[in-house]
Amino acid sequence: MLLELLGVCLQSDKYQFLPKLSEICNMLSKAATDGNPEMKQKSAKFAAELCRELKDKVGPYMKNTVISLVKNLHHQHSKVRKSTLLGLRDVLSCRGAEAFIEDALPQLKYA
Repeated sequence: MLLELLGVCLQSDKYQFLPKLSEICNMLSKAATDGNPEMKQKSAKFAAELCRELKDKVGPYMKNTVISLVKNLHHQHSKVRKSTLLGLRDVLSCRGAEAFIEDALPQLKYA
């Protein structure tokens, strides 16, 4: 529910997120580790939306989110794995997040 609300806020005014990017990305990393598969999917989707909207600003804050998302590549549900890959595509292409590919590579080899 919270991620859906944040998605609406992101669409209305993406710049309101700039002062709180660190906290939002921290929250996303925690949401991605939630036991609920739907929450894992929603966190990957919102991370992707955030990175598409603020691609020049959010990248350096995404390290913990990348680590959490990569762990979901081994999830038992294919929908979780698919949404995670789609989310990682957008997250890792943000300026400043390229360095986090190194954190993801070992997990991607065995996913």
